[in-house]
Amino acid sequence: MSTAEWRRARIEHDGEVLYYEVTGAPDARTVVLTHGAGGTHASWFQQVPALAAAGYRVVTWDSRGFGNSTCTNGTLGADGAAADITRILDEIGVDRVDLVGQSMGGWWVSAFTIAHPDRVHTLTLANTIGGLYTRELHDHFRHVTQTLPAGPPTIGSHAAVSTSLVARDPALAFLYQQLDSFHEPPLIAVARALTGWEVTHEQMNATGVPVLVITSPEDQLFPAGLVRDGARRLRDARVVEIDGAGHSSYFERATEFNAALLAFLGAHLFHNPSTG
Repeated sequence: MSTAEWRRARIEHDGEVLYYEVTGAPDARTVVLTHGAGGTHASWFQQVPALAAAGYRVVTWDSRGFGNSTCTNGTLGADGAAADITRILDEIGVDRVDLVGQSMGGWWVSAFTIAHPDRVHTLTLANTIGGLYTRELHDHFRHVTQTLPAGPPTIGSHAAVSTSLVARDPALAFLYQQLDSFHEPPLIAVARALTGWEVTHEQMNATGVPVLVITSPEDQLFPAGLVRDGARRLRDARVVEIDGAGHSSYFERATEFNAALLAFLGAHLFHNPSTG
């Protein structure tokens, strides 16, 4: 990791400023990490070093209205996010990538995959359905958005982390809460975007892109059983359940998450010019 190149940049697109970071050699296989509604580019701090050490180039970015990216026109949605990813990749000069999306980010990377299947080598949906609804998921998501707990937060409390993380590692749980305190994300617009855009399993299957589905037993937003049921409708999908984690397994159980992701990427190799 100490020899990996790192840079950050801001670019303009569709009247907004998009912030992104790139870590790793320019000719390395590129993995794009897309955060959820409780995060930013910085939330992936446990994944970037592991991926870079394994020889990948890593792109992290802030979705509109999150972190260092603007959302001045109030436009936020899956199709717009797919266009934002396209703009960033074109700026970097990379054609084909491995996509990882967590929660809200799953919708963004699914939209990119549907729009540009020829540019996607693999797709990882981490604690998200990425718009791949079933009737049961529709019912559950409608219920959970209406019953989110109200009241003042306590140290380490966040809907995107499990109570077991708060008990096991309160400092890490509090860090998640702190990372979400540098901005005011447009959560109402996010809710509209996640309920207003979906893709069928048949459409995803038609892309031919292999999918890794990561779920966790303590994920209250997208329960593991419902996620597994949806994944069975995909033609080329692998499901990994990470024990002891909630909605943010990448953050709560980074070692296990990274191992699952690296194994999946390694199982879908393609020719890299830098390796001959």
